[in-house]
Amino acid sequence: MHYAGFWIRVVAAIVDAIALWIVWSLILLVLPADPMAPPPENQDFEAWIEYASNLISPRQMIVYSLIVWAYFAFQESSSAQATLGKRMMGIRVSTENGARLSLLTASLRAWPVYLPSVAALAGTGVSSLVALIAFISCIAIAFSARKQGLHDKMAGAVLTRRQA
Repeated sequence: MHYAGFWIRVVAAIVDAIALWIVWSLILLVLPADPMAPPPENQDFEAWIEYASNLISPRQMIVYSLIVWAYFAFQESSSAQATLGKRMMGIRVSTENGARLSLLTASLRAWPVYLPSVAALAGTGVSSLVALIAFISCIAIAFSARKQGLHDKMAGAVLTRRQA
């Protein structure tokens, strides 16, 4: 079995990010941003953090999180067993015995990409902590013999790659 390694998964993630950016741009046409306050005039770091956290409304954050969750969970639990980026890179997501993931399992596996956005609703500190844990979960791929991140292990999933 050929496991999908860290860098090939990074490339797939970039393709997925571009696809999500296109979808999000279209959604912003019907769900416009709230009027933004001007950037802070002082150089206070905390003022800039608060300004950055207010660039997207809670309503938009919820919609964005739902779109990201749906993008990953529905595609990875589908018969394709992969997102657009993973398909382009010849990667398939499955259970450890080769079966399709259920929607619940795919949702669990995808938490590093949607949960930090949801956590942003609770504040910058919570969001930063969740994002750090998600980052560590993904970096673990590089150090695992089966190329599994912590989120893959939680879901009992492996990512395999077709050989050319």
